[in-house]
Amino acid sequence: MKLSNILTGSLSLITIATVTILTVQELKAQEQALADRNAVIEAQIADLQYREQLRCMALNIYHEARSDSTLGQEAVGMVTMNRVYSDKYPDTICDVVYQSHLNSKGAPIRNKCQFSWYCDGKSDVPRDVVKFEESMTTAKWVMDNYGSERDITGGAVMYHASYVNPYWSKAYTKTSRIESHIFYK
Repeated sequence: MKLSNILTGSLSLITIATVTILTVQELKAQEQALADRNAVIEAQIADLQYREQLRCMALNIYHEARSDSTLGQEAVGMVTMNRVYSDKYPDTICDVVYQSHLNSKGAPIRNKCQFSWYCDGKSDVPRDVVKFEESMTTAKWVMDNYGSERDITGGAVMYHASYVNPYWSKAYTKTSRIESHIFYK
C-alpha cells in the first residue's frame, strides 16, 4: 500500500513536470509573441502621443493664424517646432504651446502665456470646423516635414502680429514678415 502510494505520487510528479516543461522552440515562440504584443502596444502608445502633439500644434495654428493662408499657418507651426528643438523651451509641442506663468494653484495666469490664446480667458475649443481641419492638415505637414524642408521663418522662435509692437521685439533679430506676423530669433 505504501509502495503504491509512492508510485502514484511519483507518477503525478512526473506528469506535472512533463506538462510544465516547454521545448526551446515553444519558449522562443512565446517570447516572440510577447515581443510582438509589446511592439503593437508601443506603436499604439506612439500613435496616441503623436496624435496628442498633432492636436496641440493644430490648436496653436488655428488660434494664432486661422485667417492666414497655408504659408502663414506653416510659419506659426515652424516657430512652434523651432522652440521644441531649442534648449530654451520645453521639449514637446504641447509643452511649448501650453507654456505659461502659473499662479499659486498651478493654473495659468491670464495673459501670461507664450501663446496668447491659451490664457486669454476665452474658450480654446475651435468653433470653425473647416478652419480647424485646415489647421490639422498644416500641423501634420509641419510635424512630418520639419528639418527636411526650408524653414520659412529663418529659425524664428518668436513672432507677433504686425499691428502691435511688443517690448521684447528689440531683444531679438527680425528674420521675416509673413502675412500678419513678424518673426524673430
